[in-house]
Order: sequence, then C-alpha cells, then structure tokens
Amino acid sequence: MQHLSRLFNRTSWLLGRCNQDGTRLQLRSTSDHPEGKQPKFGLLFDIDGVLLRGRTPLPAAKEAFRKLVNPQGQPRVPFVFVTNAANCLQRVKAEQLSCALEVPIGKEQVIMAHTPLFTFHDYHEKHVLISGQGPVLEIAQNRGFRRSITIEMLREAFPLLDSVDRSRRATTQPAFNHDIPQIEAVILFGEPVRWETNLQLIIDVLLTNGTLDCTFRTAPYPHIPVLACNMDLLWLAEAETPRNCLLTSDQS
Repeated sequence: MQHLSRLFNRTSWLLGRCNQDGTRLQLRSTSDHPEGKQPKFGLLFDIDGVLLRGRTPLPAAKEAFRKLVNPQGQPRVPFVFVTNAANCLQRVKAEQLSCALEVPIGKEQVIMAHTPLFTFHDYHEKHVLISGQGPVLEIAQNRGFRRSITIEMLREAFPLLDSVDRSRRATTQPAFNHDIPQIEAVILFGEPVRWETNLQLIIDVLLTNGTLDCTFRTAPYPHIPVLACNMDLLWLAEAETPRNCLLTSDQS
C-alpha cells in the first residue's frame, strides 16, 4: 500500500513539474484578455463519462471547448485533461482528444495514469514486469524504465506457468529460459486483455521473489514492490451500464 499511495499522491504535484523530455506540464492560456490579464484559475477535465462516452463526445462537449479557445485555437482559460487510461502515450491521447473535441490539444495538457511514473527514478534502472495493454514497452520506455519485461515475454520464457487456456498450453516439456533476469518490481498500467495469464504470472513473480526458475517454501514478506497506476474497477463507455475493468479489454 505504501507504493500505491506514493504513486497517487504524486499526480497533483505533476502539474507544476516537467515531463521527462523537459517540457513543462502546463495549464496553458493566451493573453487575449482585457489589459493582458491572465485568468487566475485553470480547469481539470476528466474524460471518460465526462467529455466522452467511449470515443463519442457528449453533445455539449464540443460546444464547451469552442468557447474555451480563441479563433486561433488557443485556450482562453488554461485547461488540462486527467484520465485513468494507461493504454497509450500522452501524445496519442492528445491526438485522440483533438480529433474528438475539434480543438488543438498538446501532450503537455494530458495527464494519464502512468504519467507519475517518470518521477520514480529509483525504479528506472530495475528489471520491472509490465502488465497492461497497448504498446506497453514503448510506454514504459517513455516513462523512463530501461529494463522492462512484458507478461508475454515472461510467458514465452516460462510457458508451463500459463495453463488456464488449454489451447495455449505447451504441448512439449520446454526448458525454462534462464536469460530472464530476476524481476525487481511489478508495474500495473491498467487492465490486461487476458486477466488469467497476467494474474497467474504476477502471483508467481511475487511468490518467488522475482525468480521464476526456482521453487519456494514460504511466500516472501515483504514481497517485491507493486506499482498500480489505475485502481478503477468501473468506468463509463458507450454502453448504458458501467464497464468492469476486470473484464473489459479496452478503455478510452
């Protein structure tokens, strides 16, 4: 729990800090106000169920953002988007929002569930296991992690560990791949597509203290750190009823 609270407590702190590439996480606005006065407030917008239902903008969203920008497309009032989504890069999410809301949006205006991870410098050189979906290796590298291992890479190295789906079971007795280094932390970007595989391999990693080619007698305590970016269990999409993140395979 210490690692979880540490991750979430950094989100508000990010607004005044810098991206990994040196650009500032800004609440941008223009100077087209009387006597050049800047507004003394900014707006933070959630996305899912607030501005969009899935990929479809709510009826008033486009109209609202047309009023928030000047004819040149620059913000009259500074605004930033915050979202629990973690299945793409900030740049991609900004492009999606620009297309949906029909206003220019830069990546520095988007804070995603994985954004705080770039401040976790003490983990960036560790071997970390990444769970999620989308381009997880690219996202991890963008957040500063240089030694990432995906669930699929782990499954290929230890195929006997994934046995729930009979069609994916190993048909021969494979040898464990000893090239996989000891895993030092687990990072949960968001919901995976195959929950049964991810849960099983993550549990195996925790029980073996990150060394899957060994046996264990007792579970280690404390276990290796688990950093969870997105704790949502329910979210709102195009469907009339809430979507369960334990079952869904997509989040906008």
